[in-house]
Amino acid sequence: MSLLGLLGPRIGHKPLFDDLCQYHKIDRKTKLLLNHVIQKYQLSQPIEIFIDSKWLDQALNDEEFADSADDLREIIKLWFESTSS
Repeated sequence: MSLLGLLGPRIGHKPLFDDLCQYHKIDRKTKLLLNHVIQKYQLSQPIEIFIDSKWLDQALNDEEFADSADDLREIIKLWFESTSS
């Protein structure tokens, strides 16, 4: 059974985004920030934010996200920067 099967039958990009946030235990504050980035850059497939750092990098350089810069850096570090040498 797939992960999505465990969370019930849901269709579309937004439900998948919500399921990934739930599965990865993303807190409400972070989810709101991710949603803000998704809305600002009009991502047609919100799950892109999980696989491509360019959206978070772009937000990091956007004055609109200045108050969230530390949070964005932390997400980028945790999700996209390799810890191997």
